[in-house]
Amino acid sequence: MTVEQIDGVELRAVPGTDPAVVALTTAQQAELAAMYGEDQPLIALHPDISFTLLLLDGTPVGCVGLQPVAPGLGEIKRMYVDPSARGWGLSRVLLDAVESHARATGLTRLRLETGPQQHAALALYTNHGYLPTPPYPPFEHEPASRCFAKIL
Repeated sequence: MTVEQIDGVELRAVPGTDPAVVALTTAQQAELAAMYGEDQPLIALHPDISFTLLLLDGTPVGCVGLQPVAPGLGEIKRMYVDPSARGWGLSRVLLDAVESHARATGLTRLRLETGPQQHAALALYTNHGYLPTPPYPPFEHEPASRCFAKIL
């Protein structure tokens, strides 16, 4: 699904300090805490992370971050769609956008971490060609971590 296929969708490049991104990522972390418990580690974001904000009819409803890791390698961070906007394919729009951005910046591989109770996320990533990988730092000792990677 592309931006053009959903009326009212706009993608915007923004910094991680954008108030809409802060609100969405805060909501995401609260949702994860409710799902997995409060003892989940909060991983700090790299200062070079870039975000794509998804607006629906002018209202911010989703975001995804792209964090550089090493030459050619990036990590998808804080991908989130507000519950009120789920079921429309917006997560696919965000994933396509972050992959396009990664390619444009010279990245050849993306990785990500999600959890076993996030069934929609697991399906999204596997349907987009992401393959399971061993947990990478700092997730290697987290039983609720599922890591994936994709060659772009």
